[in-house]
Amino acid sequence: MSRWLFPIGLLILSLAVLLISFMPAPYMRNQFDFDASIIHRERSAQTPQFVHIQFSYPRWVRLDESGSVLVKIGLDGTEMGDLQGWQARLEMNGVVISPHGESRQKAIAGKETVFRWNIRPYKSNAGRGTLWIYQVRENGANHDITNLILAHPFEIQIWNWMGAAGWTLLRLLGGAGVLVSVIWLGGVQAGKSARQKTNHAATSH
Repeated sequence: MSRWLFPIGLLILSLAVLLISFMPAPYMRNQFDFDASIIHRERSAQTPQFVHIQFSYPRWVRLDESGSVLVKIGLDGTEMGDLQGWQARLEMNGVVISPHGESRQKAIAGKETVFRWNIRPYKSNAGRGTLWIYQVRENGANHDITNLILAHPFEIQIWNWMGAAGWTLLRLLGGAGVLVSVIWLGGVQAGKSARQKTNHAATSH
């Protein structure tokens, strides 16, 4: 039994290392609901309508690796008022954000508007940021005006283990540990089978 303990322990440890180094982050989801009067002040009180904003981001991101941030904006009904579109901006310190700066999309009645950003932290003390969302309205003079409707602070944990090279090394060590432990266990099993055959032969004689 003692021959099995070390390779089994090495296999469990190596699998745990691989799990930690590859495990995808769970996503945090924040929901914000606003009365649609912010976009359509003249709407009928008999037909209540709401703007729904869903903000999704990873709980953590490994240093020098990428994550995805998502915003979905939807309307209950089809009354648009003078709403032309939505404008969004993601700000984070110590993080490369793509696309950078303001993003604007046309609002379409009955369809969800989606904003997506790719983030890549390059500092271990980064992770804090703010989501900004504006409504884009028509002012009747061929010029759009923007009004802020949401400024939401958030934080993503940055996992740092010697940067991208460190995570690669950790994965290599985990993979090597799995390979060694499997070969070791195979040798132990082969040795056990050989001893059983020897004992069986000796007993037969």
